Amino acid sequence: MPTDNKRLQIWKKFKRNFLNSGSMECFDTHIHSEGKGITELKAMAEAGIKHVISCAYYPVVPSYSSTLIDMFRKLTSFEVERGKKAGLELIPAVGVHPRCICRGWEKALKWVEENAEVIGEIGLECASDVEVEVLSAHLGIAKKLDLPCIVHTPKNNKLKVTEKVLKIVDASGIGEELVVIDHATPKTVEEILKKGYYAGLTVQPGKISVEEVISIVEKHGFEKFVLNSDTGFNDFEALTVVETANALKEKFDEKDVKKVAIENGKKIFKK
Repeated sequence: MPTDNKRLQIWKKFKRNFLNSGSMECFDTHIHSEGKGITELKAMAEAGIKHVISCAYYPVVPSYSSTLIDMFRKLTSFEVERGKKAGLELIPAVGVHPRCICRGWEKALKWVEENAEVIGEIGLECASDVEVEVLSAHLGIAKKLDLPCIVHTPKNNKLKVTEKVLKIVDASGIGEELVVIDHATPKTVEEILKKGYYAGLTVQPGKISVEEVISIVEKHGFEKFVLNSDTGFNDFEALTVVETANALKEKFDEKDVKKVAIENGKKIFKK
Protein backbone atom coordinates (compact mmCIF):
# COMPACT_ATOMS: atom_id res chain seq x y z
CA MET A 1 0.00 0.00 0.00
CA PRO A 2 1.38 3.46 -0.83
CA THR A 3 3.10 5.40 1.95
CA ASP A 4 2.02 8.93 2.86
CA ASN A 5 4.99 10.23 0.87
CA LYS A 6 3.95 8.17 -2.16
CA ARG A 7 0.41 9.52 -1.92
CA LEU A 8 1.78 13.06 -1.78
CA GLN A 9 3.83 12.41 -4.92
CA ILE A 10 0.74 11.10 -6.73
CA TRP A 11 -1.23 14.17 -5.63
CA LYS A 12 1.46 16.56 -6.85
CA LYS A 13 1.67 14.79 -10.20
CA PHE A 14 -2.10 14.93 -10.50
CA LYS A 15 -2.16 18.69 -9.93
CA ARG A 16 0.67 19.25 -12.39
CA ASN A 17 -0.68 17.08 -15.20
CA PHE A 18 -4.45 17.07 -14.92
CA LEU A 19 -5.88 20.02 -13.00
CA ASN A 20 -5.92 22.32 -16.04
CA SER A 21 -5.86 19.67 -18.76
CA GLY A 22 -9.55 19.74 -19.64
CA SER A 23 -9.74 15.96 -19.34
CA MET A 24 -13.02 14.35 -20.29
CA GLU A 25 -15.20 12.61 -17.72
CA CYS A 26 -14.09 8.98 -17.31
CA PHE A 27 -15.28 5.67 -15.86
CA ASP A 28 -12.63 3.40 -14.30
CA THR A 29 -14.35 0.02 -14.53
CA HIS A 30 -12.07 -1.90 -12.18
CA ILE A 31 -10.35 -0.65 -9.03
CA HIS A 32 -9.90 -1.91 -5.47
CA SER A 33 -10.77 1.19 -3.47
CA GLU A 34 -9.96 -0.42 -0.11
CA GLY A 35 -6.28 -0.21 -1.04
CA LYS A 36 -6.44 3.53 -1.75
CA GLY A 37 -6.21 6.51 0.57
CA ILE A 38 -8.77 9.29 0.40
CA THR A 39 -6.15 11.58 -1.19
CA GLU A 40 -5.80 9.24 -4.16
CA LEU A 41 -9.56 8.79 -4.51
CA LYS A 42 -9.99 12.57 -4.53
CA ALA A 43 -7.23 12.86 -7.12
CA MET A 44 -9.08 10.41 -9.34
CA ALA A 45 -12.33 12.37 -9.05
CA GLU A 46 -10.74 15.77 -9.67
CA ALA A 47 -8.80 14.40 -12.65
CA GLY A 48 -12.09 13.45 -14.32
CA ILE A 49 -12.76 9.91 -13.08
CA LYS A 50 -16.30 10.34 -11.75
CA HIS A 51 -17.43 6.71 -11.78
CA VAL A 52 -15.59 3.59 -10.58
CA ILE A 53 -16.37 -0.07 -10.09
CA SER A 54 -14.68 -1.24 -6.90
CA CYS A 55 -14.23 -5.01 -7.08
CA ALA A 56 -14.15 -7.40 -4.15
CA TYR A 57 -10.72 -8.84 -3.44
CA TYR A 58 -9.07 -10.14 -0.27
CA PRO A 59 -5.26 -10.00 -0.34
CA VAL A 60 -4.86 -13.41 1.33
CA VAL A 61 -6.97 -16.57 1.07
CA PRO A 62 -9.67 -16.11 3.73
CA SER A 63 -9.99 -18.73 6.45
CA TYR A 64 -13.78 -18.53 6.53
CA SER A 65 -16.63 -17.58 4.20
CA SER A 66 -17.76 -15.07 6.85
CA THR A 67 -14.57 -13.09 6.15
CA LEU A 68 -15.67 -12.71 2.53
CA ILE A 69 -19.19 -11.74 3.55
CA ASP A 70 -17.89 -9.05 5.91
CA MET A 71 -15.66 -7.76 3.10
CA PHE A 72 -18.72 -7.57 0.82
CA ARG A 73 -20.65 -5.70 3.51
CA LYS A 74 -17.82 -3.21 3.98
CA LEU A 75 -17.49 -2.68 0.23
CA THR A 76 -21.22 -2.08 -0.32
CA SER A 77 -21.58 0.35 2.60
CA PHE A 78 -18.43 1.94 3.99
CA GLU A 79 -16.56 2.09 0.67
CA VAL A 80 -19.57 3.56 -1.15
CA GLU A 81 -19.71 6.36 1.42
CA ARG A 82 -15.96 6.89 1.26
CA GLY A 83 -16.29 7.24 -2.51
CA LYS A 84 -18.99 9.89 -2.10
CA LYS A 85 -16.74 11.90 0.21
CA ALA A 86 -14.03 11.78 -2.46
CA GLY A 87 -16.43 12.90 -5.21
CA LEU A 88 -16.77 9.48 -6.84
CA GLU A 89 -19.77 7.41 -7.75
CA LEU A 90 -18.39 4.15 -6.37
CA ILE A 91 -20.26 1.08 -7.59
CA PRO A 92 -19.42 -2.08 -5.63
CA ALA A 93 -18.89 -5.41 -7.38
CA VAL A 94 -18.99 -8.49 -5.16
CA GLY A 95 -17.90 -12.04 -5.82
CA VAL A 96 -15.25 -14.59 -4.92
CA HIS A 97 -11.99 -13.85 -6.73
CA PRO A 98 -10.26 -17.02 -7.95
CA ARG A 99 -7.36 -16.28 -5.60
CA CYS A 100 -9.74 -15.93 -2.65
CA ILE A 101 -11.59 -19.26 -2.71
CA CYS A 102 -11.99 -20.74 0.76
CA ARG A 103 -13.89 -23.66 2.23
CA GLY A 104 -17.58 -22.86 2.44
CA TRP A 105 -17.43 -20.40 -0.45
CA GLU A 106 -21.04 -21.35 -1.28
CA LYS A 107 -22.21 -19.28 1.72
CA ALA A 108 -20.50 -16.22 0.29
CA LEU A 109 -22.26 -16.77 -3.03
CA LYS A 110 -25.61 -16.86 -1.25
CA TRP A 111 -24.86 -13.33 0.01
CA VAL A 112 -23.88 -12.31 -3.53
CA GLU A 113 -27.16 -13.64 -4.92
CA GLU A 114 -29.19 -11.73 -2.33
CA ASN A 115 -27.33 -8.41 -2.52
CA ALA A 116 -25.21 -7.90 -5.64
CA GLU A 117 -25.78 -5.24 -8.30
CA VAL A 118 -22.55 -6.12 -10.10
CA ILE A 119 -20.68 -9.43 -9.78
CA GLY A 120 -16.90 -9.30 -9.70
CA GLU A 121 -14.13 -9.81 -9.72
CA ILE A 122 -14.62 -13.45 -10.70
CA GLY A 123 -12.79 -15.67 -13.15
CA LEU A 124 -9.90 -18.12 -13.40
CA GLU A 125 -6.32 -17.90 -12.20
CA CYS A 126 -4.92 -21.44 -12.59
CA ALA A 127 -8.09 -22.95 -14.11
CA SER A 128 -8.35 -25.56 -11.34
CA ASP A 129 -11.54 -27.60 -10.93
CA VAL A 130 -12.70 -25.55 -7.95
CA GLU A 131 -12.07 -22.28 -9.80
CA VAL A 132 -14.18 -23.53 -12.69
CA GLU A 133 -16.96 -24.53 -10.27
CA VAL A 134 -16.92 -21.15 -8.52
CA LEU A 135 -16.90 -19.20 -11.79
CA SER A 136 -19.79 -21.25 -13.18
CA ALA A 137 -21.79 -20.68 -10.00
CA HIS A 138 -21.31 -16.91 -10.23
CA LEU A 139 -22.33 -16.86 -13.88
CA GLY A 140 -25.47 -18.80 -13.02
CA ILE A 141 -26.44 -16.07 -10.56
CA ALA A 142 -25.61 -13.32 -13.05
CA LYS A 143 -27.77 -14.95 -15.73
CA LYS A 144 -30.65 -15.57 -13.33
CA LEU A 145 -30.67 -11.98 -12.04
CA ASP A 146 -29.56 -10.23 -15.25
CA LEU A 147 -26.48 -8.77 -13.55
CA PRO A 148 -23.30 -7.51 -15.22
CA CYS A 149 -20.09 -9.28 -14.26
CA ILE A 150 -16.36 -8.61 -14.43
CA VAL A 151 -14.34 -11.70 -15.31
CA HIS A 152 -10.65 -11.90 -14.42
CA THR A 153 -8.03 -13.45 -16.68
CA PRO A 154 -4.56 -14.15 -15.25
CA LYS A 155 -1.12 -12.83 -16.11
CA ASN A 156 0.36 -16.31 -16.57
CA ASN A 157 -0.76 -18.68 -19.34
CA LYS A 158 -3.01 -15.84 -20.49
CA LEU A 159 -4.24 -17.11 -23.85
CA LYS A 160 -4.97 -20.69 -22.77
CA VAL A 161 -6.80 -19.67 -19.60
CA THR A 162 -8.72 -16.93 -21.43
CA GLU A 163 -9.93 -19.53 -23.94
CA LYS A 164 -11.16 -21.68 -21.04
CA VAL A 165 -12.89 -18.67 -19.47
CA LEU A 166 -14.68 -18.00 -22.74
CA LYS A 167 -15.89 -21.61 -22.97
CA ILE A 168 -17.30 -21.42 -19.44
CA VAL A 169 -19.00 -18.08 -20.08
CA ASP A 170 -20.44 -19.41 -23.36
CA ALA A 171 -21.78 -22.49 -21.61
CA SER A 172 -23.51 -20.38 -18.94
CA GLY A 173 -25.88 -18.83 -21.49
CA ILE A 174 -25.47 -15.35 -20.02
CA GLY A 175 -26.14 -12.44 -22.35
CA GLU A 176 -22.95 -11.18 -23.96
CA GLU A 177 -23.90 -7.58 -23.13
CA LEU A 178 -23.47 -8.39 -19.41
CA VAL A 179 -19.88 -9.66 -19.55
CA VAL A 180 -16.54 -7.87 -19.36
CA ILE A 181 -13.58 -10.20 -19.92
CA ASP A 182 -10.95 -8.22 -18.08
CA HIS A 183 -7.18 -7.72 -18.38
CA ALA A 184 -7.35 -8.35 -22.13
CA THR A 185 -4.14 -8.10 -24.18
CA PRO A 186 -3.36 -7.80 -27.88
CA LYS A 187 -3.07 -11.62 -27.91
CA THR A 188 -6.49 -12.28 -26.33
CA VAL A 189 -8.68 -9.38 -27.45
CA GLU A 190 -9.60 -10.92 -30.79
CA GLU A 191 -10.92 -14.12 -29.17
CA ILE A 192 -13.00 -12.05 -26.73
CA LEU A 193 -14.51 -9.91 -29.48
CA LYS A 194 -15.36 -12.95 -31.62
CA LYS A 195 -17.62 -14.11 -28.79
CA GLY A 196 -19.32 -10.71 -28.54
CA TYR A 197 -18.19 -9.88 -25.01
CA TYR A 198 -16.70 -6.61 -23.85
CA ALA A 199 -12.94 -6.50 -23.31
CA GLY A 200 -11.49 -4.71 -20.31
CA LEU A 201 -8.21 -2.92 -21.04
CA THR A 202 -6.21 -2.65 -17.82
CA VAL A 203 -3.59 0.07 -18.14
CA GLN A 204 -0.82 -0.66 -15.64
CA PRO A 205 2.72 -2.06 -15.72
CA GLY A 206 2.75 -5.75 -16.66
CA LYS A 207 -0.75 -5.69 -18.19
CA ILE A 208 -1.20 -3.26 -21.05
CA SER A 209 0.29 0.07 -22.08
CA VAL A 210 -1.32 3.23 -23.45
CA GLU A 211 0.38 2.54 -26.78
CA GLU A 212 -1.15 -0.95 -26.91
CA VAL A 213 -4.60 0.48 -26.20
CA ILE A 214 -4.17 2.89 -29.12
CA SER A 215 -3.15 0.01 -31.38
CA ILE A 216 -6.09 -2.15 -30.27
CA VAL A 217 -8.82 0.44 -30.84
CA GLU A 218 -7.22 1.49 -34.11
CA LYS A 219 -7.64 -2.10 -35.30
CA HIS A 220 -10.91 -3.11 -33.60
CA GLY A 221 -12.84 0.10 -33.04
CA PHE A 222 -14.36 1.54 -29.87
CA GLU A 223 -17.65 -0.31 -29.42
CA LYS A 224 -16.63 -3.26 -27.21
CA PHE A 225 -13.95 -1.88 -24.88
CA VAL A 226 -13.79 -0.35 -21.42
CA LEU A 227 -10.78 1.11 -19.62
CA ASN A 228 -9.57 0.44 -16.11
CA SER A 229 -6.52 0.84 -13.90
CA ASP A 230 -6.98 -2.09 -11.46
CA THR A 231 -5.44 0.29 -8.94
CA GLY A 232 -5.64 -0.81 -5.33
CA PHE A 233 -3.24 -2.80 -3.20
CA ASN A 234 -0.13 -1.59 -5.00
CA ASP A 235 1.77 1.54 -5.92
CA PHE A 236 0.41 1.69 -9.46
CA GLU A 237 -0.98 4.99 -10.62
CA ALA A 238 -4.63 5.71 -9.96
CA LEU A 239 -4.92 8.00 -13.00
CA THR A 240 -4.04 5.76 -15.94
CA VAL A 241 -7.59 5.83 -17.33
CA VAL A 242 -7.39 9.62 -17.66
CA GLU A 243 -3.90 9.39 -19.15
CA THR A 244 -5.17 6.86 -21.70
CA ALA A 245 -8.26 8.88 -22.59
CA ASN A 246 -6.13 11.99 -23.12
CA ALA A 247 -3.73 10.06 -25.36
CA LEU A 248 -6.62 8.63 -27.38
CA LYS A 249 -8.12 12.10 -27.76
CA GLU A 250 -4.95 13.30 -29.47
CA LYS A 251 -5.31 10.63 -32.17
CA PHE A 252 -9.04 9.89 -32.57
CA ASP A 253 -12.39 11.64 -32.67
CA GLU A 254 -13.54 12.59 -29.16
CA LYS A 255 -16.95 11.05 -29.82
CA ASP A 256 -15.28 7.66 -30.29
CA VAL A 257 -12.95 8.10 -27.33
CA LYS A 258 -15.92 8.77 -25.05
CA LYS A 259 -17.22 5.29 -25.82
CA VAL A 260 -14.25 3.57 -24.19
CA ALA A 261 -13.68 6.28 -21.60
CA ILE A 262 -17.20 6.36 -20.14
CA GLU A 263 -20.17 5.44 -22.34
CA ASN A 264 -19.58 1.70 -22.70
CA GLY A 265 -19.10 1.40 -18.96
CA LYS A 266 -22.37 3.21 -18.27
CA LYS A 267 -24.14 0.92 -20.73
CA ILE A 268 -22.80 -2.32 -19.22
CA PHE A 269 -23.28 -1.32 -15.60
CA LYS A 270 -26.66 0.34 -16.22
CA LYS A 271 -25.72 3.84 -15.06
